[in-house]
Amino acid sequence: MGSTAVMAATHKTPPWGPGPFKVLLEVNQNNHAEWAITINNLSTMEKVVGMDHAHAEVIAWGPGIKFLLKNSPYAKDIQSLSMYGVQFSACHQTMKAMHITKAQLASGVTVVPGAIAEIVKRHNEGWTEIKE
Repeated sequence: MGSTAVMAATHKTPPWGPGPFKVLLEVNQNNHAEWAITINNLSTMEKVVGMDHAHAEVIAWGPGIKFLLKNSPYAKDIQSLSMYGVQFSACHQTMKAMHITKAQLASGVTVVPGAIAEIVKRHNEGWTEIKE
């Protein structure tokens, strides 16, 4: 086997493509099963694709903002995944409407002005959206 064939065999492009991947996960329901799926999807992405090949953001709004609170059963997962580079974003408009302060958010959560504006911005930047 020639050296070109050996190089091609050892440097295959993964079936999901070369990346970098830009994935936006939307959480807008107060549903623990959906929250678990979100965490699982992010953990799988981190293990299979690697965060050096992916950018991931979770945008939470409406009743789904409870996912990002300190007392959420997923607060430790949020903190851990944010250390791998996953961005967790809380909708400021929802926070105002639900009287939620930044101090009530889990560690690693940032606040964006509005969820819809963030979703539209990410779409325009070529991100793929996954609704949980």
